[in-house]
Amino acid sequence: MQRCFSWGLCCALAAALPQAAFAQERTTLGGYGELHYTNLTGPNTPGVVNLARFVAYLAHTFDERLTFRSELEVENAKVEGGQPGGEVSLEQAYLDYRLADWLTLRTGLVLPPVGIINETHEPPTFNGVDRPGFDTDVIPTTWREIGVGAVGTIPGGSGLAYRVYLVNGLRADGFSASQGIREGRQEGREASFANPSFTGRLEWARPGWKIGGSFWYGGTANADSVLGTGSFAAPITLVSADVRYDAGGASFRGEVANISVSDAGAIDARYGAIVGSRIAGGYVEGAYDVLRLLAPSSPVKLNAFVRHERYDTQASVPAGVTRDRSLARRLTTLGLTYEPTWNTAFKGDYQIVRNAAGVGEHEVLSLGVGYQF
Repeated sequence: MQRCFSWGLCCALAAALPQAAFAQERTTLGGYGELHYTNLTGPNTPGVVNLARFVAYLAHTFDERLTFRSELEVENAKVEGGQPGGEVSLEQAYLDYRLADWLTLRTGLVLPPVGIINETHEPPTFNGVDRPGFDTDVIPTTWREIGVGAVGTIPGGSGLAYRVYLVNGLRADGFSASQGIREGRQEGREASFANPSFTGRLEWARPGWKIGGSFWYGGTANADSVLGTGSFAAPITLVSADVRYDAGGASFRGEVANISVSDAGAIDARYGAIVGSRIAGGYVEGAYDVLRLLAPSSPVKLNAFVRHERYDTQASVPAGVTRDRSLARRLTTLGLTYEPTWNTAFKGDYQIVRNAAGVGEHEVLSLGVGYQF
């Protein structure tokens, strides 16, 4: 849906400016959201319902070159003082200045182009009620930082696209054993630029195929001399690769990532985090639209899928640290995703959660509804 913020202002501008110039400006509204029901196995574990996300999208095109885009998110329905849970945050807010098809400059609160989910995380775009655990505990989606960069497609019909940014770095004081680098994100709030970081992605697309590789490199010391000095003190290096393939009613996706925390021992000594010196894992997923067997031409889909994840936030640890084997996790998820339209989804799945230590293992039944527009 498109509209102007102020009808009176639009009329005044229409009278004052040439019609061609005025027609180029437009404002776009959109959004997405998801509602979850979860029920863990075991005694005294009643089902829980949660409005997990409500996101409003606002964009404005100033002319054929300059565009602003933003998303404002409410998590867990509300935020109330003195109570845990809930969050209101900007998920992204940036300006694009297009110079050519192969070069658009971007600046603001951006999404690092790491993996599949971080940039494309609207509920109808993935199977399963919730995002893969890998995309929470290894790649910390939704991940956003402030910076500047460039995006575009490589000329010549190669099918290659790129994104590269210089952004503020992570903070080692937020790292942990169970969630790795997740709480080291600064997310645009008075973010320290003591350790600038580089992140980027190269992606190849052809009919049915999309293959990508991503990286992140930067220091995490945040001017803490105990961890070292310089822009890249206490660095982390993240590399990931992913593939998506669609053929007829079948689809496949897979992703792997490796994070090296080279000064994990010093970080652990400073903050008691016991963060792994290497965090690694991945998943594979296959799905098939079973309605295609009955009505091949129907736009309605019913995807039956299975996803298997393996990841460990302590794949390696510093000398003198004993690995927590419960952090070597295995998640198997089986479920259905019903899509009456391309931008709505009704979901159900059953997840089996295991780990190398055999402790705290459980199963989860989940139901969900998601939309985007």
